[in-house]
Amino acid sequence: MMETEDKFLNAAKRVLDDAEKNLDAGTVARLRAARREAIEQGLRRPSRMRPGWLLPVGGFATATIVFAVAGLLWFSAPNPNLLQANVSDIELLTAHENPEFFADLDFYDWLDNDSDAS
Repeated sequence: MMETEDKFLNAAKRVLDDAEKNLDAGTVARLRAARREAIEQGLRRPSRMRPGWLLPVGGFATATIVFAVAGLLWFSAPNPNLLQANVSDIELLTAHENPEFFADLDFYDWLDNDSDAS
């Protein structure tokens, strides 16, 4: 694919170079005047207005937001419900009882509460 791109770029350059050589004097004069005007406007523009100053400011703003979000996530208080769920999972994994026993705990709890009501 690189060879095809190189051929295309070379052909495009050749066509543009040929077109440049065949420009009439009026077009060349207008192009030179437009170029001169653009250069003069660039020199007259204050340095603080050049677009290059936006990149550092945007980068600083982005970094500030990233660090703020990371700090909020890092220093936020842990959810006690998540810790409690993790402890109960450890209890289930380390228990000596049969795993089917834990699957029916809700039933045994209901049965205990139902027999208390009678």
